[in-house]
Amino acid sequence: MILKEIKYRNYKAKVVKLTRKQASSGNMYGCYYPGTQIIAIQEKLPRLTLLDTMLHEIGHFIADKSSIRLKNLGEEGTVNFVASEFTKVFLQNPKLISFIKKCTRK
Repeated sequence: MILKEIKYRNYKAKVVKLTRKQASSGNMYGCYYPGTQIIAIQEKLPRLTLLDTMLHEIGHFIADKSSIRLKNLGEEGTVNFVASEFTKVFLQNPKLISFIKKCTRK
């Protein structure tokens, strides 16, 4: 798998492979399962789609584990919250930075 886990604050989400069959049946590239803190990602995707999917599912993980109600923040508050929380994720997950570089290299 690309990454084994993602840390956020005092939480960890395990990253697992989403099979093509699971992805096809759910019409998705990835999924976050809040009950088990698992991020499932289809591996054989174009690099930018893989990156977009990983960041999308990490966003679900952040939303699940934060106590903030995004709809109450307004646009500027939401943008500030998202930027701040992704900064925390990047600082706690140096391998995620390597993954981003790998996905975005030419």
